[in-house]
Formats: sequence, C-alpha cells, structure tokens
Amino acid sequence: MKKLLTFSTLSIFLFFFATDIFSQSFFTGSIGVTQSNGGRTRVFSDNLTTRQIERASVLVGVSKSQVFDYNEDQDVSIPAATIATPLSSDFEITSTINNSYSTLPPNVEASLNIYGWTNEAYLIIKVKILNKETSAINAVVGLELIPRINGTYENDTLQWNASSKSLLIHKDAAVAVKFLSSAQKSLRLVEWTDPYANDSLYYTWLTSGSFDAELIANSVGDGAVAVLGQDPINIAAGGTVEYYIGVAYGSNSTTCLNNIALCQSKYNQVLPVELTSFTALSQNSKVVLNWSTASELNNNGFEIQRKSRNSDFVTLGFVKGSGTSSEQKQYSYSDSKLADGNYSYRLKQVDFNGQFEYSNTVEVDVRSLNDFSLEQNYPNPFNPSTKIAYILKEKTNAKVVVMNAIGEEVAVLVNEEQEAGLQQLDFNASNLPSGIYFYTLQAGNFTETKKMILLK
Repeated sequence: MKKLLTFSTLSIFLFFFATDIFSQSFFTGSIGVTQSNGGRTRVFSDNLTTRQIERASVLVGVSKSQVFDYNEDQDVSIPAATIATPLSSDFEITSTINNSYSTLPPNVEASLNIYGWTNEAYLIIKVKILNKETSAINAVVGLELIPRINGTYENDTLQWNASSKSLLIHKDAAVAVKFLSSAQKSLRLVEWTDPYANDSLYYTWLTSGSFDAELIANSVGDGAVAVLGQDPINIAAGGTVEYYIGVAYGSNSTTCLNNIALCQSKYNQVLPVELTSFTALSQNSKVVLNWSTASELNNNGFEIQRKSRNSDFVTLGFVKGSGTSSEQKQYSYSDSKLADGNYSYRLKQVDFNGQFEYSNTVEVDVRSLNDFSLEQNYPNPFNPSTKIAYILKEKTNAKVVVMNAIGEEVAVLVNEEQEAGLQQLDFNASNLPSGIYFYTLQAGNFTETKKMILLK
C-alpha cells in the first residue's frame, strides 16, 4: 500500500492548475486532445471544449503493492511539448512522466507521443516505459480511463466490443479505445467513488484475465472508471517496452467503430517496423539472436548492439532490413567467442532517412559446458513468473522439480532427455501462495537445489 501524501487545499489547487496551464494540445478538425505535464490525457469532440474522456493515464503494475498510477505517483519528467514538424503525422505532442511525486516503486518513466491527422477522428498514442530499477521487473502496462461523453459523467455505457477488440463508451456520441500493438487481456469497469482504487485493486484489475459485463454509469453524476490490462512483460534494468493505443470518436457507436478501424489501418500503415519477437539463446561461448517483424516501412536495417556488466552498448554488426513489407520477416545474428558472463543485447532499427528506434533489451548468460550447474532463478523475488536456467555438460535426462518450504513437490517443470548446453525454463506460480520455494535439478548423478521467493 502506498503512503498517503497530504497537502493543503491551496497546494493541491496550484499543482493541478499548473499542469493545466502548461498542457499541450491539438485539434484535427474532428477530434481534440490535451496532454498535461503530470500524465493526464483528455480527449474532445471539438476544438478543446466538449470532453469525451476526462482522463486517460498509464498504469504500470509490478505487484499488489507496486503500481505506477496517476493519482499517487506520476509527475513531470520532461514537460509536454508540441512537435512543430511531425515526421509520421500532421499533429504530434509529447510528454514524459516519472514517479517523482511519490518516489515509490516501481521506479519507471513513461514517455508519451500522441499523433493526429487532419480531419481524422482518431488518435494514436505511443507509450514507452523505461525501467529505472536496478533489476528487471515483470510489469503489466495498462490504461486507466474516466469517460465523460458529451461533457457529462452520468449514464455513460461502457462495454467490451468483441468484433473490434476495443472498449466502447457511448451515450449518444461514442468513444472507442483499443490496444493496437498487443492484445487486451483484462477489462475492469467500476462506478467512480472517492477513492475508487489503490495499488492492490489496480494490480488485481490489470491481471484479472477477464472482461467485465456492460456497465451503465449511475445517473447522479459520479460516472465510471475503466482499467485495461495486457499480458505482463519482463523489462530488464535500463530496458524499455513500447505499446501503441488507438482512440476514436464518433457521433454514434457505428461511426465510432468505423473510426477505430481506420485508426488500426493508419497504425499498420505508418509504423516503421513492428517487431514481434526478439530473443537471445546461449550456445556454449556463442549467443544466437533471433527476431521477427510483422510489417516494415522504409526499414534500412538493424544495428546489433551488446552490453556487458562493465561496459556501455557497442555496435557489433548490421543486418539489412526488408525495406517496405507487409509480410512476416525472420532475422538472425550470431555473436561468438564470448567469455562467461551476463550480456545484454538490443537492436537499433534504422530507416532509410536516418530515423531510428531501439528495441527492448534482452539478457543472456553465457556459460562454459565443462560442468553441470543450476543457475539462480531470475527475477528473484518474482511475481508470478520467473526463469530457471541450468547447464548440462552432456546429453542426459534432466528433471527439474519445485518444492514448497516443507518439502512438498508442487511442480515438475521438465523430465526428459535434453542436449548438452544452457537450458532455460519458465515457471509460472500464479496458482501458488507467496512464500519460499526450492527448485532442484537432477541430471545423471548430479543434483543441486536453490531457493527462490514468490512475493505477491
């Protein structure tokens, strides 16, 4: 549970007044948006007068006691700004927020880019999360929404629209919100109260794996709140992840859903490279990198960059891209003759015009095959997933079991013949209570046990 921060009424007024004064905005002719310094996005149906979304803000959940949210954590890192000459759109505003309001974990930074096109009734929002913790986090990146259709809170209907895979909010006019680059996995709809959430509730809602039934906000004017969640993703220390979100407006539900479809098409058209996977596999003293793209636009290629614990990223080589393509493409790169140790890799995707984007960072341990060994799980403590790695010096039957604190077996992760080399398993403990667990590797005459902590 996060600590409560108390300020005088005047201080609170001045804080929110200041974020409003320095917010940035644009109006496409069909939809308007303002972005505050403190992380709040507002959506309008006209030239910044009639609100359709009172607030949209980023959520980053790590555990029931660690959620990065607007009300308790977020504050300005880089002030909101208008991009004078956008490269991929007609309008663009940016903003970067961090946890300096509370200084409580998770220590993350969220950068927002909001794109719009002349006379189009949709927006595309790019969300980039930077992990500033000293170790990896298993994070769920989501969205919190407070609708205000046609400027009022009461009687808004909120529902999951399965055909468009979007949240549809309507009264007479309508707004749709959709994850464009990933699949939405959770939707929680609640009546607005003061307060309506805390870290524990946010995290439960983000990770529920279910979609609430239709909710009609009460008629007394308090309105409703929606929390949208995705699958968790592991973000290395200093690493980043990116997501794209679409927002569309329409004078009715049918028009709105047509506009969110146009928003998805625009995203598919303008996104330079959609990286769908990036993995690193250790093979004795060599690391093999594999990645794939779902689509590419003006992609010159990829710089491969590596970082060890005591160095900055250095460029190893370049892999030519596919230019412009709507088909899935596969790429690979091998980094050889490595000493034992932990390495981080990232891709620098470069367009023909010189623009570039960095991929997520992937980490890998390189170990020699002289002996059997069991690695410490990572991350540790964890919630709910962690990785367990081990080295087989020869082809043999490997069995990995997980036991609770009193020695009861709770899971068998593998029990099969495996090739020599570094092996890695994913262990998901979502059905287990918090506590201390032990995992054991049995390979031929070799046995080793290590401890891990599940902290929910």
